[in-house]
Amino acid sequence: MRINFKPQRLINSLVLEEKIPGGVRRVLQTSGKKSKTIDMELSRLDSVGNAYPKEYYVSSLKVYDTKDSSLLKMMNREVTGTTNSVTTLLTKRSDGKYDNSMIIRNNDVVKRS
Repeated sequence: MRINFKPQRLINSLVLEEKIPGGVRRVLQTSGKKSKTIDMELSRLDSVGNAYPKEYYVSSLKVYDTKDSSLLKMMNREVTGTTNSVTTLLTKRSDGKYDNSMIIRNNDVVKRS
């Protein structure tokens, strides 16, 4: 995603945009029946540790229910080396509990647990 790419729909739902060390943080709020707040951090590192001068990648994402501020989804990516990364995923189930999973990228091998 190019950071200067801002279509009208993104501008209409954008609540906050700030520079953080190594990237940009954006907070979006959707409207409608199931309104959500999306808090994302964008960085220049992709999932294999490559840095790009003009492009940004989502490194962290949290989705909240706007009504009760409960966490619905979470994704956090940590680049641990030049070809290694660990991505943690958390998803809320219908019974209120969370499913937790990880994606581990080690060189060319990708494992999901």
